[in-house]
Amino acid sequence: MLVSAAITLASAQALAQERGNDLLNGKPPPTGTGMLVAGSIMTGVGAVNLLTSPLCKTSLIPRDTQDVCLGSSLAIGGVLAAVGVPLLLVGVSRHNTYVDWKRQHRTLAVLTDVGVAPTQGGAALTWSGSF
Repeated sequence: MLVSAAITLASAQALAQERGNDLLNGKPPPTGTGMLVAGSIMTGVGAVNLLTSPLCKTSLIPRDTQDVCLGSSLAIGGVLAAVGVPLLLVGVSRHNTYVDWKRQHRTLAVLTDVGVAPTQGGAALTWSGSF
């Protein structure tokens, strides 16, 4: 079996020019919305699970299942929070990059807000904006 690896060294200027070429080819950076939504949901559910885990040790739960309830609540809540928080951080970073791109490329940014929506008997051209 043959394994090979290559390391490419590039200057910051070359990387910036490559990124600029991508933007000129009509490829805006990702918005980060999907990561923000997924991270928010996972972090929220995980936090609720962690915060309500002490209820497992109350008289609401039968004594023989209290330990299982507490362990599973802590494990599931911890995993969801551990996955959700990084998703939120990366989503915020990507969204900030996207907002900076929109500020620098206002003309191209307007084109990314244009879409097509199906309607009865055809399609409609849509444009979204925010304030």
